[in-house]
Amino acid sequence: MTRLMTRGFGLAVTAAMTAGMAMAQDAPDWLGGDLQQPLSETRIGITVLYPGSNAYQAMYAQAAEEYAAELGIQATVMDPQGDPAVQFDQIQDMISQNPDAIVVWPTSQNALIPAIRSAYRAGIPVVTSNSPIGEAGRRYIVGHTGPDDCLQAEQSADMLAEALGGEGNIVVVEGTPGYTVSILRGNCFLDRIADEYPGITILDSQTAEWNRERAQTVMETFLTQYGDQIDGVYAFDDGMGLGVISALQGAGLEPGEVAVVTCNQFGEGWDAMQEGWHQGSNKQSPIDDAILAIQTAIRVANGIEVPALQGIETPMVTPENVTEFERPTW
Repeated sequence: MTRLMTRGFGLAVTAAMTAGMAMAQDAPDWLGGDLQQPLSETRIGITVLYPGSNAYQAMYAQAAEEYAAELGIQATVMDPQGDPAVQFDQIQDMISQNPDAIVVWPTSQNALIPAIRSAYRAGIPVVTSNSPIGEAGRRYIVGHTGPDDCLQAEQSADMLAEALGGEGNIVVVEGTPGYTVSILRGNCFLDRIADEYPGITILDSQTAEWNRERAQTVMETFLTQYGDQIDGVYAFDDGMGLGVISALQGAGLEPGEVAVVTCNQFGEGWDAMQEGWHQGSNKQSPIDDAILAIQTAIRVANGIEVPALQGIETPMVTPENVTEFERPTW
């Protein structure tokens, strides 16, 4: 098993249980090649954006720990608490321990590039997960895994336009400024609206830093400023979307009176959709996200070539098909 940490790699790396440990000849089906060493001897460091910030990231970290234990690899999942400086130090600490591979869910598009370059220069393969690193750093990674955030944003634009009949005024609740996912989920949504739905007007856009409570406050401010001019809301993730719904409920509005669309549906969002408060989102599994990153790290640790980009599926979820999807556990 592994344990969640804020700093360090060395002695915190836990030894896998001896019973049932995979030997070199027991390569898993997904590996696509031969193991160069037993899984029990494979050492991987994983640093995750900020597991304390929302349910998706918490489930990703938990899934990474559980899957690493299931495989019997030596791994540590670290929490930089959203701080690029802390994550930079975590990567440097891992480099000093010379693991077989490093998985990074970047806290910053560009601030981590020197640390990732150091890993590359030390011969340690790095896989980025969920959020891409800045373009200048991509030469130093072996691959990226995660959702297509631009596609999700375009899907959200289509679902919101469908809910509004192609016309209306909307407000936008953003993630952290400058963060790659925020940039993609913002720009791709705006481009889709501008190119395909000229009848939709964006009244305002403000950040809530991926935080549910802040999203509620932002939406309360929007309601004070624009009142019944608001026909719809786009929130960059479902956690913030739930904060928006809380604000709508607090203002005495009825389900569906203001259309709410998000990316990355959570369990409570699944419930809210069936209650009429939520008009569209995407299925995005943090479990699939974490597993794909770890599998990719194990592949490269064994000298197996991987694609530069590997995605996870994010189908649209609407009130019409929501019951076809299992309720998320995050």
